Formats: sequence, structure tokens, C-alpha cells
Amino acid sequence: MARSRRSRERTWTASQVVAHNLTQARELRGLTQADIAERLTRFTGSPWSAVTVAQAEGSTSGNRVRQFTANELVALARTFDLPVLYFFLPPEVGADALETGDSHPEGWPWEYLLLLVWGHAGNFPIVADRAAPWAHTSPLVTIPPDDVLDGTADESLLDRLEQSRERYGPDDMLALAFHGLARRRMRGSMIPGEEVATFAQNLRGLANALDAFNNHPPGTFLDAAALRAQSDETREEG
Repeated sequence: MARSRRSRERTWTASQVVAHNLTQARELRGLTQADIAERLTRFTGSPWSAVTVAQAEGSTSGNRVRQFTANELVALARTFDLPVLYFFLPPEVGADALETGDSHPEGWPWEYLLLLVWGHAGNFPIVADRAAPWAHTSPLVTIPPDDVLDGTADESLLDRLEQSRERYGPDDMLALAFHGLARRRMRGSMIPGEEVATFAQNLRGLANALDAFNNHPPGTFLDAAALRAQSDETREEG
């Protein structure tokens, strides 16, 4: 049974989400459709034009939706210097739900897409274990000069990127994911990219503290002698 026009307008497929984020990334980086076409042509080995890019961005309308390949997603990440997962983040406006082949007419809530992108408590350890060998033992990864957005190889920039990649492991990546979600709900929180290492360290410290309280009764952490001395000092001052 065909879906109503209203249902189609208020749900997007995953490909339409990617198309939406293609536009978001272009505006974020201040690139033209011609700029993007040139970079995608190099990174995919297939011809792209400004018209092709415009048609891909127009996929959000539901007419001739472009089905992005895995190779194209990697090329998009290189084109905009953004991680692949950026292109699967839910849109804030434009559609109400995610449409899949088995979804009901109203679609899946966007929170479900976030679970697919970030993972959940049940599969975080699996992702971290798979990432761990490359995060801790592989040699430093050099960012190809072609990935630099202004087209100029900046060795100091590449060195800084190498150092950052060495510093962050799977646990830090999960901490960063939490940072992005929590920041929207915390007053006075940090702006994206500010003191991320400190935030990740604080989260690890909090996790260790919670683990300690979970494994020991609260009385274990109280110094009875110190408490008595503090009490005696208070009475003397009184």
C-alpha cells in the first residue's frame, strides 16, 4: 500500500539524511558546489559536477534520491574534514522521523538513528575493542595534504593532527560522543572543541569514582579519626 504524500514529507531515508548533511557541511566550510565537485571527483575517481552536487543536495525533497555508496561517504568525510558519522546525524529541521523499509508510516524517532550512529551501552565495549588495536599500537596516521581544505600542505597542522590522534583512544571517543550530547543540555558547558581532553579526563575520573562507590560501602571512604578530630575542633570553637 502506497504511503500518503503527508507521510513521505515528514520522514526521510538515511540517504536523505546524508544529503541534508552534505548541505550543512558545505555551508559550515564555506565551500561552493563547484569546490565540492572538484574534491569529490578526486576522492572518488568518478566525475562530479556542480550540477551533480546540487542534485545530491536536492535529495531531501524526495525526488530522485541519491543512494550514497560507502566510497562516497568516505570521500565526503575527506572533502569536508568531518567524520563519516557527521553525515548520519539527525536533521534539526526538515523531517520528523527516519524512514526504513520496515518502519511504520510515522517512521522511527531520530533518537533511534543516534543509537545506530553512536551505539549504546550494550555495544560500546564491542566498538572499543575493535578500535583498540589501531588506537594504541598502530603508527601515527598522517593526514593526506589533499584533505587540507585550503589545498595547502601545512606540516605544522599535520603534526598537530598526528599528536591529537595519538592522544585519543576508544574510551576518549566515547567520552567525546557523550560530550556532544550532554553539551546541549548543560548550562555554561564548553563550546565544541574546547578543552576536550580535559572533559574526557574528568569523565574518566567520574567513572572511576562511581565504580569505587559501587564496589565499597560509603563508610570505607570516611576517616573516623579525622571526623572525630573535626568534631572536637568544632566543639572547642563553639
